[in-house]
This record gives sequence, structure tokens and C-alpha cells, in this order.
Amino acid sequence: MAVSGHRGSKLTAAAFGVFMVASVVTSCSNSSSSGGGGISPTATVFVQHFRYNGVPATVSSGINTFLFQNQESFEITHEMIPIALPAGKTAQDVIDGAKANGPSDEDNWLHIGGDFGAVDTGAGIVETLNLPPGNYAFACWQTGTTNGGDNGPPHAAKGMVMEFTVS
Repeated sequence: MAVSGHRGSKLTAAAFGVFMVASVVTSCSNSSSSGGGGISPTATVFVQHFRYNGVPATVSSGINTFLFQNQESFEITHEMIPIALPAGKTAQDVIDGAKANGPSDEDNWLHIGGDFGAVDTGAGIVETLNLPPGNYAFACWQTGTTNGGDNGPPHAAKGMVMEFTVS
């Protein structure tokens, strides 16, 4: 049995269960706080100038909660898609694939726990992931442009990919 993942990617039911999202909570404030409920994020990650900032190099395996904020100085939508990096692959491989194949390259990477969803400038979202040990990256395949268009290259092609390790 196959389960349809983000934007049509296919995962087996077993793999989907292993990498299932523990919970998703949306936050619509500019605050760096998760907004109640006692949730303390593992990391607060924000994007400026098409770059993720605040991604820890290493996190512990198990439950990790991330607050993702779009702090661009112009109106644009970003996302933070958690993907597994197979042995021998790096963030540069994701960037190169996005440059070569455009937005469709997203389907070449195993999504872990879904995605953080689209976040407009000034907004944020919290997601909790159950991560086993391995190498991962966050990537953005949105195609918005700085002048308000929506037909640019995927942001991953501009370098909006950040690698991290789970130990």
C-alpha cells in the first residue's frame, strides 16, 4: 500500500508511520514564542534573504519541535520541508537538483513528517517531528519572486536548503 505524500510523492505505509508528524500547530503571530501550551521549541528557525537561520547543526533523535518564521523584508511565501538525505548526499545535491529540474525535483527527496506549510512574510508555524538518527535538510520549493510574481525558480535553487544531523 502506498500513501501519497506532499505534492504527490509516494511513501510506503511503513515508512510514513516511522516518520509521522507528532503534531502540527499553526501560529499567526510575529512573536518568537510558540504562543502557549507550554511548547518549548528545540529551535527557532527564521528565513531572511532566502536563507534559513537558526537551524542547529545537530539535534537529538526523538521528538523535536521547530518554530519556523518568515522574516523577509518583502511579501513572499516560504516553506520549510524536512527531507532525509541519503548516504553520500548533501544540501548541495538538493540545490543542484532544484536548479536542474525545477519544482518537480521536490519529489526526488523523502519527506519526513510532512511539511511546515506555506508561511507568508511576518507569519510563523510550529511543527513537531519524531526524527530517528540520520542526515536531513530543510528545503523550500516555493517559486515566489521578490517582485511578487509566482513563476520564479524554486527557492531551493537559490540556496534555500539547510542541512542538519540527528544523533
